[in-house]
Amino acid sequence: LMLSYGGSFKLSYYNEYKSYLRSCMVYKSFLHILCIIFNWMLSLIPKWRQPTLYGSGRLKNFILKESKIVHEVYRPPLVCLPASLQFLIRTKYEKVPKVEIQKSILTLRDSGKIALDRIVLPKEQEMKDDGGNNNNNTVVFLLPGLRETTHSPKMIVTAHSLLKKNYNDVYVINSRASCSVPLYSPRLTFSFGEYNHINEVVDHILKMFPEKKILLVGACLGSMQVVDYLSTEESNKPAILGAVCHSCNWHLTPTEMKSTAEPHYSIFMKKLVKDTIDRILRSSDERERKLKERMFEEYNVDIEKLKRSKTIYDIEDEFVAKVAHLSGAEEYYKLCSPVNKCHKVRKPVIIINSRDDEAIGTGLEKMDLDNFVKNPNLLLWSTAAGGHVSFVEQLFPVRSYLSRVIPECADLLQKFHDSKKQ
Repeated sequence: LMLSYGGSFKLSYYNEYKSYLRSCMVYKSFLHILCIIFNWMLSLIPKWRQPTLYGSGRLKNFILKESKIVHEVYRPPLVCLPASLQFLIRTKYEKVPKVEIQKSILTLRDSGKIALDRIVLPKEQEMKDDGGNNNNNTVVFLLPGLRETTHSPKMIVTAHSLLKKNYNDVYVINSRASCSVPLYSPRLTFSFGEYNHINEVVDHILKMFPEKKILLVGACLGSMQVVDYLSTEESNKPAILGAVCHSCNWHLTPTEMKSTAEPHYSIFMKKLVKDTIDRILRSSDERERKLKERMFEEYNVDIEKLKRSKTIYDIEDEFVAKVAHLSGAEEYYKLCSPVNKCHKVRKPVIIINSRDDEAIGTGLEKMDLDNFVKNPNLLLWSTAAGGHVSFVEQLFPVRSYLSRVIPECADLLQKFHDSKKQ
């Protein structure tokens, strides 16, 4: 129509009008994006709140009375409120403090071996005992998650926070086939239901130091193993004070283990699956290679199918469940879920979980809160935000809420133990 009038003037006018419309659209889009970000921030701010405690009896009342942190509002930075970002930021940017690792290898009763490493402060950072502190009489055992070992940043940060509180005996109980220790037994300590190695390590330390007290600290897989162990008769030792666990998958289900939902799968699960497959197939020496070949043949493991696994469920259905003489992953999850054993726990256990933890399922429905009411030895410390093994509360430098909570809970469990004597 414009060209029918001829004249380059009208054509140039039309071009100017198009550029004006385009600028208006860009401006409108920019405002729209700002509104989306603002609304998102407003929706996340309600996650700034005090932790909620679920439990009953003396343990809950004692924590409410004696703890300072439980009455504080946990305020993660706004950029850290999405759970996946929490995990990414802590994993990539948390500063790892300087510590020294004293390596040792413990041979278990079935001829298997594990790395039992002690973490200590460098001499220039050693803490002086200020007197009246009974932390020197307590041995703390850290049980890492599926991908973690003594050298993992999260383990070192947790150990360092305890060392700063004068817990001088901090050990990491590593899984079999980790820390360059070959697998010499068909038992798998990176399975959810395996806890025998904990009992053997506790017996080993108490044999050398009968006067010591024992405190267990578990993360993710390690927390599930701790709850499993404390639900057995073997854990009914006077020396065991209790446990602090975090990011504990209380009720394993195939739905979560099969999940490939983004961004959680790319940020967390994909590398976890790759590392686990590599850990199963890798052999450090000829003895371990022959043992694994025998296991694969005896339990009819399809190695090619195992290599194609995309989720933790695939690995556990094809390998872990078969080694445990179970029909499949569903039976394995039912057997290993702490929710089915927690009623037998006789020692005080504080479980720190976030309600937005995508790795174990969001919300409180899975936690089956009746267990915390029925068993007075259990206490759930529930935060609205925190993600999986993250709980970032500061960005510059990156610092985790767990660095303050775990040492305080360790102190509280000691005081709670002493109060029961009076």
